[in-house]
Amino acid sequence: MLIRIKGAISNCYLLLGEKPVLVDTGAPGDLKRILAGLEAHGVEPKDLALILLTHGHSDHAGCAAELRRRTGAQIALHTGDVPLVRAGRNGVIAVQDALGRVLRPFVDEEFEAFEPDLIFKEGIALEPYGLRGRVLPTPGHTAGSVSVVLANGEALIGDVLRGSLVWSNKAREHYFCNDPELNQRSIVRLAREGLLRCHPGVFGSFPGSELGQFLTTDGGEVMALSGEPV
Repeated sequence: MLIRIKGAISNCYLLLGEKPVLVDTGAPGDLKRILAGLEAHGVEPKDLALILLTHGHSDHAGCAAELRRRTGAQIALHTGDVPLVRAGRNGVIAVQDALGRVLRPFVDEEFEAFEPDLIFKEGIALEPYGLRGRVLPTPGHTAGSVSVVLANGEALIGDVLRGSLVWSNKAREHYFCNDPELNQRSIVRLAREGLLRCHPGVFGSFPGSELGQFLTTDGGEVMALSGEPV
């Protein structure tokens, strides 16, 4: 079971398999929302098998250090974003549009620094943590961005894309992206998975078919599902 826990500016997700896993930890100040979400679904903090971060920005890693203290769960993060959480700062936030310029001061906040317990590079299997699925590197938004692909065809994609504030079941480019070309190739990687539904870090979920609209480059090249332009 996949449960969305809404934070102030981003989503966290509680995955209930043989063991509960928390994906992302919201922004600083979201702790009460997360603990309430766990309690509402009968999960004691000490029962968490893993805290997995899709990337190291403050709106996804903001409560990670405190949640580790309260739960005893290990924090897993891709090596590409370890410098961010060690510093407790977002680093470069590359704005992609006018709205992003407006929002940036509100999302670029410091958070409690920490050292991840499980640092990975190529991705990890989730079976040891009671879930059928795996973590795939999907860099672009940040160097260490990852997505969680579950065996049932659903995926938690962090900030690879966002949902729409206005239209349900629609995907939109994120307001911020450090490497748009690399992010586009990550979208291709997700499209290859044949996903039924994508759950982003911002706003609501959308069908996997929405990924198709992002497979064309600015130059008109169609990105093949191998990840290379054709």
